[in-house]
Amino acid sequence: MRIILDTEKKTITVPWNYQQKLDEMNETIKAYGGEKSQKLTFTGYIDGLWKGCMADSDKHVITGKKPVRKST
Repeated sequence: MRIILDTEKKTITVPWNYQQKLDEMNETIKAYGGEKSQKLTFTGYIDGLWKGCMADSDKHVITGKKPVRKST
C-alpha cells in the first residue's frame, strides 16, 4: 500500500480504499492474534510505520533517484 507524505503541502495521501485495507488487516490480526490483539487505527497505522522507519533510518529511509533528463 502506497502512502504519500507531501512536506510542501503538509498532506498525507492514502489510497481511496485505505479504511477497507485496514479492516482486512485487522481481520487477519484478529484471526491469528485473538480478540485481545491490538487493532490498527486510521492514523495509528501511519504513525507506527513512520516511527518504525525513523528508528532505523539507515535501512528504511531511502533517497530517490535523480530524474533523467530526456534529450530532445
